[in-house]
Amino acid sequence: MDIWFKIFSDNVKKYRIAKKLNKTALATLVGCDVSYTGKIERGEKYPNLSMIFKIVKALEIEPKDLFQ
Repeated sequence: MDIWFKIFSDNVKKYRIAKKLNKTALATLVGCDVSYTGKIERGEKYPNLSMIFKIVKALEIEPKDLFQ
């Protein structure tokens, strides 16, 4: 797995937990299936740019926060 992909997937999970959201709640906020959010967090799927912006909006963070 690419190091940036690992950082991204770990940060999605970290910020989701910090916002006290479960995977179902995040999936609802971004308009996708809960299995997709799980795959993102496990590093099995990399979302497109549109989905990345939906995720950062749902988590109320800046896009750069997912890559640092």
